[in-house]
Amino acid sequence: MLQRIQSVYLLIAFISSIFYSYLAYTSSFKENVFFAISGGFISLLILINIFLYKNRKLQIKLNNLTIFVLIVLLGLSIYQVGLLSGEKSFSEKDIKLLVPVISIVFLLIANKYIKRDERLVKSVDRIR
Repeated sequence: MLQRIQSVYLLIAFISSIFYSYLAYTSSFKENVFFAISGGFISLLILINIFLYKNRKLQIKLNNLTIFVLIVLLGLSIYQVGLLSGEKSFSEKDIKLLVPVISIVFLLIANKYIKRDERLVKSVDRIR
């Protein structure tokens, strides 16, 4: 499972999504409960995706779903930061907006390697 490079990238995305959930949970605003729950949901999706290493097509689809949810969550975070422009310190805003981007990047890299594995398996099947 963790012998494959895409599993390592998924694990890094999992850790960053847990960190996002933690940042949202420790924030002092009550609206951030939604972001904490969403971060937990994304973490669960990524964790499930790590253990789907035998079904690469489903893994790619679940990765794409997770990326879509992260993009929506990032958009909502940007919207919230825009509404609460004077109430937080600048560095906390930056970190909260940077963490989903890190997760998206690592999920895209993992998708690239999963697709490469899928092409490799298809080429071996053609030879037989």
